[in-house]
Amino acid sequence: MTATSTASGPELLDERSLGGILVHFLGLLTGFFGPLLVYAVSDHEFTRANARHALNWHVTVFVLTIVAMVTFFLGADEYTVGGGEPTELSLLPEPLDTVFGIVGMILMIVVITAILLTFVYTIVATVKAIFGSVFTYPGSVDVVKRLG
Repeated sequence: MTATSTASGPELLDERSLGGILVHFLGLLTGFFGPLLVYAVSDHEFTRANARHALNWHVTVFVLTIVAMVTFFLGADEYTVGGGEPTELSLLPEPLDTVFGIVGMILMIVVITAILLTFVYTIVATVKAIFGSVFTYPGSVDVVKRLG
């Protein structure tokens, strides 16, 4: 019994690229800088699509991290300085600092979850790219819209 080969194998190899596969691991190592560079210099459609999705995810996580940190530190009303003595320093009035602290803590938990999901999404996106499809990271904001 012989197996018949189809033309889809070589065509699939022409449609995907090594850059489109590796851009996800590059994003894991460099944050949004690697996918941004790949997206800017690549002219291969498959590579740009994968770089765009990786870039959108990493920018989303970066912005979420900044917002969570600012919110958390605005809500903090005690800081430890010098010899370990707490110093009262509140940038917000009494009820708001508590709200900001709680919201900031919740956002920090979301950030930790997003960072853990980055590892899972990187593996899934790389495997999908190896098989010739583009993975859209769930939960990412479409910062870089599809161009053309």
